[in-house]
Amino acid sequence: MGIKKKIFLGWIAFEAISLCIGLPAAAQIVDRVIFSAAPRAAHVVTPIAPGLTEIVVASNAPFTVLSQGAVGEMTMVLKVNGTINGTAFGAKAQHPGQISNCVLPTDATLTSLYTATRRTAANRGEVISQAVMILIKYDPDLTPSFAVKTLDAPEAKSAPAAMLCNSLAS
Repeated sequence: MGIKKKIFLGWIAFEAISLCIGLPAAAQIVDRVIFSAAPRAAHVVTPIAPGLTEIVVASNAPFTVLSQGAVGEMTMVLKVNGTINGTAFGAKAQHPGQISNCVLPTDATLTSLYTATRRTAANRGEVISQAVMILIKYDPDLTPSFAVKTLDAPEAKSAPAAMLCNSLAS
């Protein structure tokens, strides 16, 4: 066997041994380093009928649902899973936090209707599998605009919370 073949085989053996030692060390580094993504809340607002809007939200952080342009009673229902036009949502989602069934924005300016205490994503997966749906019912004569923002967004920090309907009786 020539010297070039011995050097080549020696190099290959060195690489194989280094790989066996290096992979576990690299795996520990990956386990110890925390990767964090910027807080995001992807959403789609769909007016279904006059007085009824559906918001599909997938987030990796707590979020708030904002309303603007409407004053009056609004009822809300949160669904963690289901189907939208035959497409399943929420298989890898979690309940983002308690929701009030009835809120009352008292001003047409930007108002927070709902604030989630945790993200919707429970496990990794497609965005639609991490999504939840919020149905909002309101006076059909109104045309409010809705948006979803993470809690670190300036709009979410400055928007006052809507009153709860049952707090009016007190």
